[in-house]
Amino acid sequence: MKLGTRILSTGAFSALVALGMAGHSAPALAEPQMTMRSEEMAHPRLVKAIHEMRDALRELREAPDDFGGNKAAAIRDTEQAIHSLKKALYFRLKMDDAALDRAQ
Repeated sequence: MKLGTRILSTGAFSALVALGMAGHSAPALAEPQMTMRSEEMAHPRLVKAIHEMRDALRELREAPDDFGGNKAAAIRDTEQAIHSLKKALYFRLKMDDAALDRAQ
C-alpha cells in the first residue's frame, strides 16, 4: 500500500506542477556572454591566419612590382579572405560588415 500511495503522491505532485506551470514559460537558460576576446581564444589559429594575411597584404601593397598584373586582384582577394575569416570567427556576435572590418 505504501508503494501505491507513493506513486499516487508522485503522480499528484507531477499534475500539480504541470497545472501550476500552465501559462508560464520555462525560464530560458542564459547564453554565456560572447565577446570578441572569447571567440579569439576559442579559435587561435583563425586569429593567427588573419594576422598573417594582414602582414602579407601589407607586403603586397608596399611591393614595387605588380606581380605580372596580378597585384590588384591579389589585394582584393586577400581583403575579402580576411573579411570572410572574421565573419566566420565572430558569427555568434552577429556583427555587421562595417563592424567586422573595424575588428582587430
